[in-house]
Order: sequence, then structure tokens, then C-alpha cells
Amino acid sequence: MRNLASFAVVTGGVLLALPVLAQQPRPAAQYWMSIATDSMNVPGMEGAGAGVGGLLGGMGMGGMGGGPRRSLLLDLVGPDAPPSPAAEHEIPAGLKMGRSLPLITPPAPSREPGGPEGEPGREDWRFLLYWGCGESVRSGQPRVFDTAKLFTAEQSQAFVSRGGPAQYPPRPRKGWTYGEWPNRDDRKEIPAGGSLQGDHLVKGNYTPEIRFRLDPRRDFMDPVQFTRVEGGLGDPVRVEWKSVPTAIGYFMTAMGTNEKRREIIMWSSSELQDTGAGLMDYLPNASVNKFIKDKVVFGPDVTRCTIPKGIFKDADGAFLRLIAYGDELNLAHPPKPADPKAAWNPIWTTKVRLKSTGMAMLGGEEGGMGQAPSKREAAPESKGESTQAKPEPENADPLKDAVEGAKKLKGLFGF
Repeated sequence: MRNLASFAVVTGGVLLALPVLAQQPRPAAQYWMSIATDSMNVPGMEGAGAGVGGLLGGMGMGGMGGGPRRSLLLDLVGPDAPPSPAAEHEIPAGLKMGRSLPLITPPAPSREPGGPEGEPGREDWRFLLYWGCGESVRSGQPRVFDTAKLFTAEQSQAFVSRGGPAQYPPRPRKGWTYGEWPNRDDRKEIPAGGSLQGDHLVKGNYTPEIRFRLDPRRDFMDPVQFTRVEGGLGDPVRVEWKSVPTAIGYFMTAMGTNEKRREIIMWSSSELQDTGAGLMDYLPNASVNKFIKDKVVFGPDVTRCTIPKGIFKDADGAFLRLIAYGDELNLAHPPKPADPKAAWNPIWTTKVRLKSTGMAMLGGEEGGMGQAPSKREAAPESKGESTQAKPEPENADPLKDAVEGAKKLKGLFGF
């Protein structure tokens, strides 16, 4: 009888718990659209094409070189795991890419260990950090960060880098299904005149239908266009750009290298000390607004800044990067209730994030965009000196030097 009574108690408890278990909300499917416009202004390299773009793309500067380029990344994850997953994104006709884009589930990554690789030799570099717009370098700059003293308190204080909250687009996860575009089956280029404005539908056998509409503020942003980059590497560099109509803020960085001294020179447009490493990518609107208030990011009405004199006077080459942040859109179905105490169990959520980035060389020898001659050009004729220009070293390539510096920075810190 005692065992029977115990069984009845346990059984009753399980039966009472069943309605509670049945009421557990189903996880929401998640969909992200990452929309970018990239451009590069290098005098004499308007037709550089994909070679430069591919090299820079590996450093987070994708699409630069050969004119403006649009890119679109689609990431979907749903709470089901069918044996044959299938999903697609039906797109507006104005995108000029057909009826839909397939969201393909990539194969599971191999767990086989890779081949043996030797540890790269350690290279110690000094980072010289400057910040703020103006004609002259401000007091207390540069702050120096030496990789040979990486773990000192002083070094950690020197390398300040702000950023928004961590953003993790949907990725494969256990028990869920992931789909992406571009993918191994479809990697079409975005047409120059294509538009995302209009109705969108995401559907498949592991996701609910996700319907939404994009307005002109969530279309591809205009490319960054520098209208003035004037000044040699040893001069104040006056930078102006054309306003990007849908931008909610701007941020700018510049970097150069001195190979002989093993130095990487960094500058950011922030009024506060910051490397800019965490600000040259998508940011949510709240972060952009906060950083504008903190005078770290420019407001949308700002279109000029001067890089202080002498920062890059000893650099082998230097380049400038500017990002225009777009107006991020976050959707959910059903929408989040106004009452924070009300229950909310969305079926799906969607994030649409946007940016436009541009790059230009500093101290260009071609005189492009009003730039003054760089230190590599022949010295002016003077009494007692030959009027023949000195031959330029074969390896004097400011773009290559700057790119190599960026690769070193990425390798050291994973930017």
C-alpha cells in the first residue's frame, strides 16, 4: 500500500506538471540582415578591381578598391532541425536579383585536426596613439603602447577601445538549423542599382514566416565620398566628405607604419582617447547616440575634420577610414508590449543593420583630391643641388605599406 501511495503521489505530481510544460514558450527564430556599402579613394587606382578589395576584405575592409561596392549578409536560425532543411528570402523586384535568395545550411565543420603549424615568431612593435581633430597635436599625446610591455598597467590604460554591446549574428547551434546567404551555391554580386525597399518574406521548413517591409532609410546607404583630403604626411590633413543622407553618425581613423622603427601610428577622430578598433563596424542606434553625446562619434551634421600636423611625418605610408552608421531596425512578431510587466513570447525577431565605409590614402604623390606632395617626392630645386629628382625606392608603395601595417595590427590584436 505504501508503494502504491508513493506511486500515486509521484504520478499526480507529473500529471500536474504537464500543463506547465506544455505552456513553455517556443524559442523565437532569429533573422539578421547586414547591409554595407564600401568605397575606396586612391588616386590612380580607380580601376584597381578585386585584387585590392580582396586583400583589404581580409582585414575587415571588404569591398574597397575599384569603386563603391554593396554587400548583403543574411543569417537565419530556427528552432527546428528537419532532415532536409530548406529556406529562402523572397526579395523585392527592385533588388534585381530574381524572386528570392536561397538560405543554404552549410555542412557541419570538420572536427579533424589541421596540419602541424609552427608558432610565428614574436614581433615587438610600438603603437603611437593620437586622437582628436585640430591643427596641432594635443598635450599628452601620443600615448605609447609597446607589445614588449603588454601586461603592464600603464600599457593597458593606453590602449582604450570603446564599442557597442557584443553583436552575434545567428550561427549554427545544437538542435537548431542555420541558413545563410551568400553561400556555396549562390554568391551573386549586388547590382549597382538594386534596392531593398519593399516587402520581404523569409520562409522555410525550420522557421515561421517572417514578413516585414523596408523603407528608404533601410536601403543600401550612399557611398562615402571624400571631397577633400589635403595635406602631406607631415602637414595638417584637412578632410571633408559628402553627407550620407541616411547616416546617424560618423567616425574616422587613420593609420600608418614606420617599418624601420617598428612603429604603428594610429589616430582617431574621437575627442576622448580611443583607438577606434571597436567603432569601425556596425553599431546599434543607442550606442551611436551615446558616443555622439560623449564626443567620441560625430553627429550626422558633421562633414569635416583636420588630422593634426606631424602625426604621420615619419610614416612610410598612411590611410584614412571613415564609417557612416546606418539607422538600425529591430522587429519582432508579435511586437513587444508597451507594458514591461506583460508576457512577451515572440515567434520571430529580425535585425536590419547598416553601414557605409570609405578609405583614402594620405599624403598621395599624385596630388589627387587636392593632396599636397608627400615626403617621397623630390626636394625642390635649390642652389648647389641637382635638379634631377632622386630615384624612388622600388618598394616605395604607400598603399602596400599601409596595408601591411593593418595586417600587423590585425594579427596582433584580432581587429
